[in-house]
Amino acid sequence: FDCICHTLYQAREGAQLVKLFREHEQIMSSMGEEYWTDYVLLGYLLAQFHSGQYDRLFETITRGTFSPKYYKELQELWYGARYKESEKKRKKLLGAVEKYRIRRKHPPPSTIWDGQETVYSFKENSRKYLKQFYKTNPYPSLEQKKEICRVTDLELVQISNWFKNRRQREKGVK
Repeated sequence: FDCICHTLYQAREGAQLVKLFREHEQIMSSMGEEYWTDYVLLGYLLAQFHSGQYDRLFETITRGTFSPKYYKELQELWYGARYKESEKKRKKLLGAVEKYRIRRKHPPPSTIWDGQETVYSFKENSRKYLKQFYKTNPYPSLEQKKEICRVTDLELVQISNWFKNRRQREKGVK
């Protein structure tokens, strides 16, 4: 069962996961969520999202225990469900400002968040690291950027853009 959930979750096959959990509902409920593997739980959450059971998804995430390696994708699921819920109520797609307001109003619970504030997709610690590195070298090499990626968990393009923008701002100050 774990292997099937893993495969369907990786492929983002929400409809198949809904069907799977409906077919095995009795087995799953008798087992108790605390005994589910990571992929069974992730698959279950995706099935809840796909079937529009957002309250159940929020409850499961809020009382669950998750490995930090799943935080990012669970936060995306959390916000995606918040957006869908709001769009359903308003009967229209959300714009960027409305999504921002939802993220501010409904931050993810501590079960899927390390507590670090995110500003423009950069966590506090990542920003500090970038600023420290910039002081020593405003023109990092590709290898140095790759090392920064590893340390900060940011994408190479984000790091390149951050340095480029920072140099541009510095130019304007002088």
